[in-house]
Amino acid sequence: MTLLPEDLEDWEDALATLEAGRFAMWLESGRTPSMTFQPDESRGLRVSVTDGPSSGVTVTLPLFAPPEAWASEQRDLLARVREACPREVVETSPGSYEWRRATTV
Repeated sequence: MTLLPEDLEDWEDALATLEAGRFAMWLESGRTPSMTFQPDESRGLRVSVTDGPSSGVTVTLPLFAPPEAWASEQRDLLARVREACPREVVETSPGSYEWRRATTV
C-alpha cells in the first residue's frame, strides 16, 4: 500500500468529520484498500475496509467508543508522519512511486 501526501490530507479531513460524529471515508482513490467509518448510537464505530483493487473483499468490525483524546492523538501521529516523510513523491513508472527527500543547495 502506498500513501501519497494527499492521502494524509484526506485523513486529516476524515478525522474532522469523525469528530463531528458523521460518517467518513478514507482512501477512496481506487488504488489502495479503502476505509469507511460509521458512528453508531453508542458512540462506537463500525469500521469497514474494502480491498477493491485486489480481492474485492470487505471486512467490517464494530469498535467500542474511542477515548476522548483519540482524534488529537491521531493528529499528533499525522504530524509525526508528515515530519518524517520526504516532501515529494514521484511516479517513476505507471503505478510505481518513489519518495524523494528534499535536497538543500
